[in-house]
Amino acid sequence: MKKYPCVYMRGGTSKAVFFHKRDLPADESEWDALFLKVMGSPDVKQIDGMGGTVSTTSKVAVISPSAEPGVDVDYTFRQVDILIPHVDHKPNCGNISSAVGPFAIDEGLVDAVAPITVVRVRNTNTKKIIEEHVRVENGRAMVHGDERIKGVPGTGSRIDMYFLEPGGAATGKLLPTGKPRDVIEVPEYGDIEVSVVDCSNTVVFVRAADLGLKGTELSEINSKLTVMEHMERIRCVVAERLGFVAHWEEARTKSTSLPKISIVSKPADYVDMDGNAIKTEEMDLCVRAISVGALHKAYPMTVSIATAAAAMLEGTVVRELCAPAADHAVIRLGHVSGVTPVEIFMEGDKVLKGGVTRTARRIMDGFVYVRE
Repeated sequence: MKKYPCVYMRGGTSKAVFFHKRDLPADESEWDALFLKVMGSPDVKQIDGMGGTVSTTSKVAVISPSAEPGVDVDYTFRQVDILIPHVDHKPNCGNISSAVGPFAIDEGLVDAVAPITVVRVRNTNTKKIIEEHVRVENGRAMVHGDERIKGVPGTGSRIDMYFLEPGGAATGKLLPTGKPRDVIEVPEYGDIEVSVVDCSNTVVFVRAADLGLKGTELSEINSKLTVMEHMERIRCVVAERLGFVAHWEEARTKSTSLPKISIVSKPADYVDMDGNAIKTEEMDLCVRAISVGALHKAYPMTVSIATAAAAMLEGTVVRELCAPAADHAVIRLGHVSGVTPVEIFMEGDKVLKGGVTRTARRIMDGFVYVRE
């Protein structure tokens, strides 16, 4: 077996194995095969690797000093599939992004400056900059604090994140189809109206009612096989339209993480996954996300940024359900683990930045062993 130095970190509601780029093969074409072994994929249990059997825990981050002026570190994200031997290069993960700042500080890539160190991160997947405000103490990123985020038990040290000019992350356009909403034809399901917004990641927004859902469902969505297939076909058809794949069916294996799907509906009462009563008045929009074929157990941060942006854009299916009045707004998103506020700054139809608060921490460091 061969061993590689690594750090296992939680960022927001996700976990990933972090590597220094210098510790990986110089030939990046070898990375995918390595990362599959690291995670133990393909295997529904991922029993022979570090993966945790769900998309939120089957992730890899690669970090290196950045040569770009004004940027501290480069961060490459990889989403490792669980059931098929595929590693997606297209998307970024906002939750894992939140762990990059603490990692960079603790690994000596960025000098710790008390009380808050600002780390500027370039995500190589999207070529976008993320600014992270990390609390530090005694030369290291703080772990303990009183910040709570939905989907993570306990509290941690607050990390303020700003996704700078996040529009057009994958396609170069905030509205990649050129319109705020489109009617697409879904094989064997017929026409459906959607909005496609590319902001931090590319997201397809669908009304819950158009899928036969209330919008307040939790994990029972996964057992609605016809609905899940409908959403996957919507995702795949949009992937073809955006040029991610040549034919829509190829997206099942070649573009598994992008675009993402968000189900949107008006605010409503529900009980979240932790048994907490969530009230209509606590949110501005009720949301659910599908990640790599299953319900996301919170709501991805990049999808949160895209959702807040979509709420600000005239004509989207999100805007009709949630209509902020000003160019700077806080959009409260009610998801399966609670309510997450997202700060969004607009200048006309341009997204200047989107802000979220996360916590992150180092779980383990050492070596990961893989079969040769």
